[in-house]
Amino acid sequence: MQEAEECVDVLVVGAGPAGLITAYQLSKFGAVSSVRIIEKSVRTIQDAYGRAITLFPRTSEMLDQLGLADELLQDCFACRETVTYDAHGEEVHGRGWSFMSEMKDTAFDFALVLRQKFQEDIFRNAMKKYNVQVEVPAEFIAATIDHDVSVADYRVTAVLSNGHERKVRRVKCKYLIGCDGAHSSVRRIFSIPFEESSTNEEKWVRVDGLIKTDLPKPRTYCSIESPTHGNVLWVALDRGATRIGFTVPHSYECSKDAIVKQAIAAVKPFHIEFERVDWWTLYTVRQRMAKTFFVDDCVFLAGDACHTHSSGAAQGMNTGIHDAVNLAWKLNLVLRRLARPNLLETYEAERLPNVKRLIQYDKDISRLMANRLPENWQGDPDADVNVVLGQIMSEVGPFSSGLGISYEIQAANPLNVEGSFRSLQQSIRPGARGPDVTLLRPGTFEPTRLIRELPNMARFGLLTFATERTPALPNAVYEGVDSSTLLQALIAKVESIYGIRLIEMADCVKFITILPTRAPSPYEVLQHEPLGCSYFDNDEKAAYRRYGIDPAEGAVVVLRPDGWIGTMIALESEAVSELEGYLKGIFINV
Repeated sequence: MQEAEECVDVLVVGAGPAGLITAYQLSKFGAVSSVRIIEKSVRTIQDAYGRAITLFPRTSEMLDQLGLADELLQDCFACRETVTYDAHGEEVHGRGWSFMSEMKDTAFDFALVLRQKFQEDIFRNAMKKYNVQVEVPAEFIAATIDHDVSVADYRVTAVLSNGHERKVRRVKCKYLIGCDGAHSSVRRIFSIPFEESSTNEEKWVRVDGLIKTDLPKPRTYCSIESPTHGNVLWVALDRGATRIGFTVPHSYECSKDAIVKQAIAAVKPFHIEFERVDWWTLYTVRQRMAKTFFVDDCVFLAGDACHTHSSGAAQGMNTGIHDAVNLAWKLNLVLRRLARPNLLETYEAERLPNVKRLIQYDKDISRLMANRLPENWQGDPDADVNVVLGQIMSEVGPFSSGLGISYEIQAANPLNVEGSFRSLQQSIRPGARGPDVTLLRPGTFEPTRLIRELPNMARFGLLTFATERTPALPNAVYEGVDSSTLLQALIAKVESIYGIRLIEMADCVKFITILPTRAPSPYEVLQHEPLGCSYFDNDEKAAYRRYGIDPAEGAVVVLRPDGWIGTMIALESEAVSELEGYLKGIFINV
């Protein structure tokens, strides 16, 4: 049976974290007429409980910008302590997950541990507030693209089946996003190669449950260096539960009882007793990456649909959410016809190199966790695999935490542009994360965080760091902003009378003025109305120092909607002209 065609702006296939966060953002940002998200089948209890568990700091920051972190924090286990035990049960330092102690420069200086089921529940409930719900069961079974239809119009026709009654329906969409996992139907139907770089010789086991143990520090992120089961993972979970992970020979087939027996052996010399098993899995690790994440100017892949790897570094869900956050605001601006469609090409240009880097180091980590040295190892053939693992985990720690993930400056990418200002901090540059500094509200001097004042609403943040001089901001900056047709159009919000829209919404940029010294009011410092909302730095001028800005000179820092630095501009008479030049590379028709 076939039904009439429907039309939606965006069809998201797959309702895991990447799909849910993508659909949530598109619905939250607004000005997109319709978003639909489908899932092939209802998960069983066994499927629902396990899977990913850990959000690292940068992922938590991004979810905080989206208004999701508070509820996650209510339910999670905030893990700040790590420990490693050798084969004799002795605590050793500088190995395993010890890099987590270096996750600083963020309010989220811990691993946010919450089983995927509970995270997805939060994401789904948040999405419902914008009248978007997961359609399940709904299977994506075919699709075609009409190349005669212009980009950003209804080019894609997707064929969906509801599974139960075998009803088939067609949905036309402007953009299709495949977030449907390692066995992605979207990837298969559009013949996107899924290139495999390696397959491990072992199988990996994960088991969650309520456990009694004599392990000295059980409520930690822990590794046990087992000579028989590899570098054993032990993680304190939400609701008092624990996850144990280890390797077994590739030929191993098992049941729940066999898994429990192997878990008991894996954690020796410590003892455990399972009071309850919530979930377990046995799987083979494969490092794979799609050849492209974006085809035909209208089809995207995100999450496991375009990259798979081991869970050894706990990066799977984090990487998928990074994909979703990188893509959604760009797609929103294009759908609103405020940005050029080629802005969407920056999704692959930015995400693919980072995924490639992850897969390269994941190969080494997954082998080391199975007590084998990396392929093409050039060091001592008798090196201790646990020592080598600790060294590699430490080296890639900034990347694993997400705080060190950056996007390259490329001629074809208008988002990351070298500007006229150079930070005194080497790590602060276009394409790098913008630090989430503490600011003080006027009047009360109550502390707030930059992320809280710049939520991700597909809006660029224009941070104006004022100077200690008089005037604190050059008059040319005020005059330039007031006379800039582009900036005024991008700042404009909806105004209406009796429900009649008078101004079409842009609301694509938000000015924030940061002042180096406390005062009774921002006006006392500026002798002028501030650009946007204003905040004071603390007495140590920590925000200026963190961004590498001399308070005597000031600067303008452009933060992209996702929190990465777009460009940095010297606070001089030509600052507004340079800012306009940057924004003109992104925006149109405003």
